[in-house]
Amino acid sequence: MMSPTRITVGVAVLLVALVPPGLIALRRSRPSPVPPLHPILDMVRQPKFPPQRGNAMFADGRAMRPPVPGSEAREDLVVPSQVLDDPASARFVDGRAEPFVPRDQAEYDRLVRGLQEAAGGKLEFVPRLPVPASMDLMRRGQERFNIYCAPCHGAGGYGDGMVARRAAEMQNSGADTAAGWVAPTNYHTADVRARPPGYIFNTITHGIRSMPAYDKQIPVFDRWAIVAYVKALERSQNAKPEDVPQTEQEQFEKP
Repeated sequence: MMSPTRITVGVAVLLVALVPPGLIALRRSRPSPVPPLHPILDMVRQPKFPPQRGNAMFADGRAMRPPVPGSEAREDLVVPSQVLDDPASARFVDGRAEPFVPRDQAEYDRLVRGLQEAAGGKLEFVPRLPVPASMDLMRRGQERFNIYCAPCHGAGGYGDGMVARRAAEMQNSGADTAAGWVAPTNYHTADVRARPPGYIFNTITHGIRSMPAYDKQIPVFDRWAIVAYVKALERSQNAKPEDVPQTEQEQFEKP
């Protein structure tokens, strides 16, 4: 049987042995103000300008350079065929179903001028959904809406999402970071409800005011699904008793 002295010594040795691992774990759980050592730098540390940093080499003092005036990204010159099957809208390309890729900016400008002339001087937005409306489309639109739109516009479309509320708080406190913020649109005003589906699709695609473009994040079909859901959301918040089908009214009127 071990003596009490040996037991005490053993426990003390065990506790002392646990100190280094404990200190290491504590150190690793907290961020260190000292940069780590990198014997081989590779791309961990390299000369570069992080976003929004200044650079005295340029006259405007910005490291992030704006696009060259008149330049266009090659992918932005592609005219998609997303409304070619809509008989109520102007044809983007002469009957072809594939996207139209102009060779240069001049050809793109000629295409736009041709569309404007065909539309009587201005391009009209698509007045109806170019895809069949269904509950599956609505559910998909609701899912995509909750991901991309609700943070600003709110789940009910009243422009009261979490991002909008936070930006309003920052503006009220005088924070400079929210100086250029424009409040999201409330879908349930009369002028917004009157906007055609193509207007909403165009806004999602190209953005407006402080809202960025979502053409890279949201595929064409999903954009139309969101449009369908937004129109249904507008209708749901501005419905009238006579909008209920007669058969449904009779069902609820039964004792």
